[in-house]
Amino acid sequence: MRATTRVNVTNKLFITTFLVAFSSVALGSVLPCPAHTLDSDTPLVTEHDERAKKIAAEKSSKR
Repeated sequence: MRATTRVNVTNKLFITTFLVAFSSVALGSVLPCPAHTLDSDTPLVTEHDERAKKIAAEKSSKR
């Protein structure tokens, strides 16, 4: 393999690796993680709200 061909292959490999790494990091910023959506937290919030309402109702009925 000639020196110029080797340099070209090395440069293309380096550029491709850089673009893939940069794209994978940027893609994580563009697409949200499905585990961090508001829908995944809804059941916990609902349970907490129901529990708080129940406690408030018990306190008001004791008075």
